[in-house]
Amino acid sequence: MLIILFQLLWCCFQLMLQFVEDDRAKCLDGTLGSYYFQEGFEGGQNNFIVFFEGGELILGNTEEEFLMNAVEKMQTQQGSSLNRASSLEQDGILSSDKQKNYYFHNWNLIHINYCDGVGFQGYKSESVYFQKHTMYFRGELIIRSIFDHFKTKFQKAELIILSGCSIGGIAALQWEQYLTSLVPNNIEILFVADSSILFDMQTIDGINLLQQSLKIMNYIANNETQNPHKKCAFNFPNQNWKCLYFQNLLLYIQRPVFIIQPFYDIKFLQNYLDIKCIKDQTLKNCQNNEMNLIDLVYLKFNQIIQESLIKNYNTGSFAPSCISHCFFVSQLSFSLKWTIPEGSNRTVYQTLVKWVKRQQSNQYNQGDFGLIDQVPWPMNSACAELSSLINKIKLINMILLIIIIFF
Repeated sequence: MLIILFQLLWCCFQLMLQFVEDDRAKCLDGTLGSYYFQEGFEGGQNNFIVFFEGGELILGNTEEEFLMNAVEKMQTQQGSSLNRASSLEQDGILSSDKQKNYYFHNWNLIHINYCDGVGFQGYKSESVYFQKHTMYFRGELIIRSIFDHFKTKFQKAELIILSGCSIGGIAALQWEQYLTSLVPNNIEILFVADSSILFDMQTIDGINLLQQSLKIMNYIANNETQNPHKKCAFNFPNQNWKCLYFQNLLLYIQRPVFIIQPFYDIKFLQNYLDIKCIKDQTLKNCQNNEMNLIDLVYLKFNQIIQESLIKNYNTGSFAPSCISHCFFVSQLSFSLKWTIPEGSNRTVYQTLVKWVKRQQSNQYNQGDFGLIDQVPWPMNSACAELSSLINKIKLINMILLIIIIFF
């Protein structure tokens, strides 16, 4: 009896793998799109967190290079549901740990797996054949299928938070209109975008990699459909790809948005700007030309966040001067060492919880929630010390490995 009870409890506190019902809604490699779901309970049974998994876009300066990289991606979890585990445990704001995640732990949680390569959107009816590989661009159908499946539950919700990390945060904003069309007007919908700011900037070698990749993506994956956010698509009729730039998309979001954005977003710097000098969470190995570009990114992130706070009074932010990526699913979201300002008790988690509560109570003061680090790296010592901590962990792991091998 105890074993059966334990199994039931284990089931209910796990994110369990599910597949979409529309057999046309395929990942890059042709497997069905998938997601993880945990049923809400007690006080959270009528609240939802929809989380779009983080990942990067397919990149390429030419159509051939784009498709070559698509072939590579389809052989990873960002292009396939093939090797997804049957259950998933998450940390941070998606954690089921009641002590740490006291506010969200019992909410309904839908974790949407990223497997289409073009940012949870796009539709091409025919498959693409390249170098003996068959690929599908059906991200739009995956999300529609998932949202339609949960439509009845969404319509009974009190609060829905659309969230995501990296390109997933962009997706959360892009699918605002579709979700809104499914539910009554009285249901509150909030947005949390983590490490999701993309903007047009040349790589360290002077190449317009991101812009060119988006144009190719638009030609291949969006030739038969618009961007999911129709208002944005309408205002960029021949340039729908611009709706993947955060500041463009945010212009058409009328509901409250909470922005989590490290000023030194390691994935943006490495993957989209091709800056390779960042190792072990430090900039000490970077040359002058690399630091100049990194400083420009810091200023641009700061500008976009500041402008977002001004344009929408309900916008909140947590923007530390850290070399990191995606706090939402990290234990760092609870850490008192990672606060704004440094030394305060304003962690990512505490700030987000208070922001959500204030949105529900309609008693909002942006000064409490527009948190932006006022010092660059490495003057935020908690962020700067992370590199030494990583080196210590590496040393400990090396010592343990030697002990295992020789003893």
